[in-house]
Amino acid sequence: MDSPFDNRMLIEGNVSDQKLAVLLGELQIFQLELEMQNDELSASHLMLENERARFAGFFDLAPVGYFILDHLGIVEEANQTGADLLCISKNDILYKRFQALIDSAAWEIFYTFLHRMQTTSVKQNTEIRTYINGKELYIRMEGIAIQNAYTGKIQYYLTLIDVTENRMVQQRFMDTNQRLEMTLNASGTGTWTMGLGQNKVYLDDFCYTILGINPWDFDGSIKKLIEIVHPSDQLYVRQSLLNASNNSIEMDIEFRVVNRLGNVKTISAKGHEIHNDVDHSYFAGIIMDVTERKRLAKEAQDIQSEKQRLILSATFDAQEKERYKISSTLHDSVCQILYGIRMNLQNIQLSGKTEGNFANINELLDQAIRETRELSYELTPSVLRDFGFAAGVKEMAQRLSTATFKIKANIKSSAESISKDVQLYVFRMIQELINNCIKHAQATLAEITVSTKDGIVTLIVSDNGIGFDVNLEDSLFKGSGLRAIKNRIFLLNGHMDLTTSKKGTMVTLKLKSDFEPSLI
Repeated sequence: MDSPFDNRMLIEGNVSDQKLAVLLGELQIFQLELEMQNDELSASHLMLENERARFAGFFDLAPVGYFILDHLGIVEEANQTGADLLCISKNDILYKRFQALIDSAAWEIFYTFLHRMQTTSVKQNTEIRTYINGKELYIRMEGIAIQNAYTGKIQYYLTLIDVTENRMVQQRFMDTNQRLEMTLNASGTGTWTMGLGQNKVYLDDFCYTILGINPWDFDGSIKKLIEIVHPSDQLYVRQSLLNASNNSIEMDIEFRVVNRLGNVKTISAKGHEIHNDVDHSYFAGIIMDVTERKRLAKEAQDIQSEKQRLILSATFDAQEKERYKISSTLHDSVCQILYGIRMNLQNIQLSGKTEGNFANINELLDQAIRETRELSYELTPSVLRDFGFAAGVKEMAQRLSTATFKIKANIKSSAESISKDVQLYVFRMIQELINNCIKHAQATLAEITVSTKDGIVTLIVSDNGIGFDVNLEDSLFKGSGLRAIKNRIFLLNGHMDLTTSKKGTMVTLKLKSDFEPSLI
């Protein structure tokens, strides 16, 4: 360090060469130190520039938008992500009020957000909805207010995140959940969950309506749930819950409950185990009020039982009528003929004369044979079994034809493929229709046509008689042979069509060729 004497010597010019050399050496040392300090400052400045550039890159490329606002809400700094989020260039953002960058409908929420940051040192957050370039955006904002150390004024440090996709997913979930709740409510279904190993059951609001209890009367315990169940079903429900819980099997039970009004309802409960990797597994399911369904099922069962009873009654009545018919036929014809034969035989025994009596006996025997054959044919047409359907119909047509009434039969070969049960039904209906022609139509000609196509049997019986004026329903009501035909068609799930006029009548029946009737 220079002394005042040395400095004075320099000023006065009274400096020796030795002193001057020392001074020059010190100056060179000072120069070297300044150069070294300058190099260090340059290196520090370069390092700071590199760090600034690196952190500026991090700032601009951060996945969230960063904004620094002054106390008036004017943007002092923003990163590129924030500019991209608002679809505006970074230069156009700086030194503008932030609220000018969002939709006016969100201003009130934004001002409230700023106010909350001013009044607390805790980080605040909010969510706004805005429209940018006609596109709806949901933006989540987080921020904190910090006092500037140099100016003493407040600055707002904000982060912005686009949560539009999350909101859309959340909205879709809410819509789906709402639709599910509406569907469950519309179907009268409630949902329940039960934690495995826990004495807790969680019911949704609709479950309380189904069970007929108040929410405040149920503490969520299994014990309380069992108390709601009808006393006769409590043990069954308890065992079902324990079995499902311990063995991890599906539960499907029905039980009765007694609601707060004392009414008994039938409840159906279903559930199965749900495995959750995050939380413990639990049981989830649905409950439904099936009281009305059970009542309708009981009524349907009663109706079915009554229907079965009526069918059996009708069957027995038909059997009794058929037996009466057989009994009357045997009594009025065959028995009378046999009685006549007996009288002739007694005459021979008493008088010893055989002339004329044997002739009468032979004639009566022939008549008895014919009557017995007719009765046997009416009961079971063996010709169908022995010679087939077509031969049986043709034989009937030939047998019932007379000099004044002819019957033509046109039976397609495909009719032989009809099932045996249906063949018998069709044969009986042909008998009824031909008998109607003989008794009522005053016809001279009747035609029978039977054909099949695509598994459908078509039977047509027509005549050239006088027809009738009343409609089909009136004919059925009056008990004509059409009623028996209509009943058979009903059993075969077929269709009947009738046309009649003064020129004749035509009946068309259609039914499946392989249908199996319930009654024969």
